[in-house]
Amino acid sequence: MKPNLFKLATSELSQDSFIAWLLEWADSKNSQYNSSLHRVAQNFVRVLLGKNDYNISQVKAGRHWADIDVWAEINNEYFILIEDKTNTCQHSGQLERYKKLAEEHYSEKSIEICLIYLKTGNESKANIKEINDNGYKIVNRSILLNIFNDINVNNDIFNDFFDYISSIENETNMYIKLNNITTFWKAGEGFYLKLQELINEWSDWKYVSNYAGGFLGFWYHWTNVEDIGDIYIQIENSFEYGIKLLVKIQNWNPELDILYKLLDELSPIASKQGLIINKPSRFSPADTSTVAVVQDAFKADENDNFDMNHFINVIHNLEKTLDKYSKSIKQKNENGT
Repeated sequence: MKPNLFKLATSELSQDSFIAWLLEWADSKNSQYNSSLHRVAQNFVRVLLGKNDYNISQVKAGRHWADIDVWAEINNEYFILIEDKTNTCQHSGQLERYKKLAEEHYSEKSIEICLIYLKTGNESKANIKEINDNGYKIVNRSILLNIFNDINVNNDIFNDFFDYISSIENETNMYIKLNNITTFWKAGEGFYLKLQELINEWSDWKYVSNYAGGFLGFWYHWTNVEDIGDIYIQIENSFEYGIKLLVKIQNWNPELDILYKLLDELSPIASKQGLIINKPSRFSPADTSTVAVVQDAFKADENDNFDMNHFINVIHNLEKTLDKYSKSIKQKNENGT
């Protein structure tokens, strides 16, 4: 395989440099050096600004001004602030802080500020909503690929970056095979992204570290059980040890007897929904604990094609199981039985 600079230089600092470099190519004076790269760069700036026909003549770009990853001034009319991410997420109120810094800096100038959250890795829809709420425009990998696909560019640096993010896109879309989901990290993320499209309620996913080496987790459908706690649905993809669909509990008084009671009472309700739930290898009362493992949730055909329809049916039946159990406990309490 042809060596690729960005498969070695995978840090956000390297990506910052590429984005600032690409922005500089949008300056009109750089057309003479590589006209196709210049046109792609101008299209990139127009997408950031949301102005398809905007005439770009002057671009000043750089990195790490006041902790802002990448910035650019366009025609002395716009200031583009880019929070650039590969696989990490926004944190510590940084988006609001950077926005405030830019607004204060340009408070006495007639320059419009454009806030961009640029992400080449994958990110949960729950995080994306929070970013939008902060006033940032999301520019994700798919948007970049659409821009880069439009014009053929003869430049090794550009094409290395293009090939690199294309490989991320390809691996993310490999979730159609069950073995890929449990083998390749990006395919596991791709499965969760697709799942977020298919379920009609709030969900989230991210890496969770633990003593066993951690896992890529997905969770949703919190259901309160009166006088006990909150039960919810979780997927654990540890890659090394496989993938599991679980019923979890939190906000409870951790006791072993409660876990046995929950499993005993949930099992017949699950059975009526066509599900078999089993005890985990051992019960471990803690802040969050596993109540049950759902049997045969992940299926594939003879060619390892993942049966997404079967899985969606399983989790919908698991939702019904938790809801029916919560309702039954509430009714018992109301009747004093």
